[in-house]
Amino acid sequence: MDDAVSNQRSICPICGGEGWYAYTGSDLLMGLPGQFSYDTCCHCGAAYQVPMPSLEQITSFYPDEYAPYKTSKVKVRNPIEQSVLRACYGYQHLNGGAPNWLGSIAGLFAYRDLVPYIAQGRMLDVGCGGGKFLRSMQTLGWQAQGVEFNPSAVATCRAAGLEVSQGELSDANLPDNHFDLITARHVIEHIADPQPLLAEIFRLLKPGGLMLLRTPNSEALGRRWFGTNWYADDIPRHLILFSGQNLTLLAEQHGFKRQAIKRFSSIKVFLNSWDYHVGNKPQSSKKSRWHRLLARLYIWLATITGRGDELFVIFQKPKAG
Repeated sequence: MDDAVSNQRSICPICGGEGWYAYTGSDLLMGLPGQFSYDTCCHCGAAYQVPMPSLEQITSFYPDEYAPYKTSKVKVRNPIEQSVLRACYGYQHLNGGAPNWLGSIAGLFAYRDLVPYIAQGRMLDVGCGGGKFLRSMQTLGWQAQGVEFNPSAVATCRAAGLEVSQGELSDANLPDNHFDLITARHVIEHIADPQPLLAEIFRLLKPGGLMLLRTPNSEALGRRWFGTNWYADDIPRHLILFSGQNLTLLAEQHGFKRQAIKRFSSIKVFLNSWDYHVGNKPQSSKKSRWHRLLARLYIWLATITGRGDELFVIFQKPKAG
């Protein structure tokens, strides 16, 4: 790294604080050429790409074969998950599954990434990709629609009968105070300036409405272990990496109140990180029993230390009055 670059300060897109060079990495997932540098904010700890790429450059990071753009089957919920949805999240209209008492117990340990039900609730998924999550939410009783930037993914959604707008969220011209729930799942880390996104989500939510954000956790144990080989870094597509603290700071700047924060890890993130680290082809380790055992140990360590790979955070727009 050029000393002139490493000694140059930057301005944090989250808090406006001063940032300094932290690391440089390459695209391990899709093999795009080049090296990409990141700074870390001395105030809030956010990590962000410097220089921040242009919209044209960002678009080039996502070919049409990018996995989230593809259609896929909606998973069938097993009896335990159905009972958790009823007992812990208010989906009383769901039939079948295990008894509610079992769901109350299971919900303490599993299926903790679900959202409370609102009868006839309107929800919007920002960056909906091929529409798998929208279809899943429809099966739970939500009136679901989406926004997606990639035209190929939008075509996939519309072919499945989904109501999806193409472009940025601000391009959709949606009405004020319209949605009960807005989700942005693994989206905010792909946006160069998240401030307008949060402002627009706040405008669109009803008073008392919920915003769900899912994003990699910059304080994850795996990031400490694997460095730039951490699968969730996803250089260069992830432009900003958040912690629970600076993500909350960002949301509070726009009037939100944090309702819940959880941290999760997965076998996939650990095994893919391991493959990057040792030079294997991605997903090679998933066939190894001892690698999967090591991954489960990692998940246990990340869980008890509160340093899981993914942040799951629910914010609320304050109720009127």
